[in-house]
Amino acid sequence: MNSSWLIPVLILIPNLLWVLFPPRDPLSDGQDQPDGRLLMILEWVGRIGVFVIPVFYVIDVESTVQVVSVGIMVLALLVYYAGWARYFLRGRAYALLFNSLLGLPIPLAISPVLYFAAASVLLGSWPLALATALLGVAHIPISYRDYRRISTPAENEA
Repeated sequence: MNSSWLIPVLILIPNLLWVLFPPRDPLSDGQDQPDGRLLMILEWVGRIGVFVIPVFYVIDVESTVQVVSVGIMVLALLVYYAGWARYFLRGRAYALLFNSLLGLPIPLAISPVLYFAAASVLLGSWPLALATALLGVAHIPISYRDYRRISTPAENEA
């Protein structure tokens, strides 16, 4: 049985919990920014790709590159889960979704991009690599913008 469907499911689990337990202090979605709509479209195209494309592949771990890819995926997933655990265990403050973790800035944006990039190598999938690039090009700047809005409250009031 093909288990590649686990690749997107493992990333989706905390996001589903987020739907049930949203931040206690959310910010606006940033669509009022000049590039907000374009980035959101690119992000959603990338998201759809990274969640759908892996299902059509078979996981075969035969080469050293594939073993290293699995290792990177596990490390990225652990960072991702640690970031989500911090968010849920410390009161669901919106800023916890963006604050550095283990020295990694915006870990909940960077770690899934690394995870899916490694998955594209594992699966030998250039369509997944392309979807990951779209996700990264949009999701990381959107998250960084939110991080900056949170970290500079004086700008939020202006």
